[in-house]
Amino acid sequence: MNTTIDNTILAFLLALKNLKNSLSEDEREELAEVGQQLQLNPNDWDFIEDDLMAIIQANDALSQLYQQAKVKLDALDSPLPSDLLPTSAELENVLPPESEGGRRAYFEGEPDEKSNEIDNTVVVILTNPEPTKTTKKLTSLEKLWQFLNQPILKNDQKT
Repeated sequence: MNTTIDNTILAFLLALKNLKNSLSEDEREELAEVGQQLQLNPNDWDFIEDDLMAIIQANDALSQLYQQAKVKLDALDSPLPSDLLPTSAELENVLPPESEGGRRAYFEGEPDEKSNEIDNTVVVILTNPEPTKTTKKLTSLEKLWQFLNQPILKNDQKT
């Protein structure tokens, strides 16, 4: 996957994390379907993105939070530090017990391809019964949000 896709997914996860209200049952079901699509065919991003964006745009609060995060992510001129991204170990710690077992996402990929941790994270979160609560428990997303909201200091400014 590329940076644009990763930014879309991360912006969505940050929006979920910062969402004050819970998602409706219909929204959670639609997100679970998107997660399943991504797990089954991660290379069909255009189709998956259309479904994800329709869900985001149908929820005003989620849409506003998504736009805020997306603008900040797109403005970065260097890759994100890896310690700001959720890991599989962190996900294991925050998932409810009933999601143990066959609910874990795993992309085997081709021998020359590396597994995409961002894809794995979003699949696990979307197929979870409470995606909003799960994102709120991920400390890495909180660190990422703080990183994106820190003041920008210019090197060429002199005191």
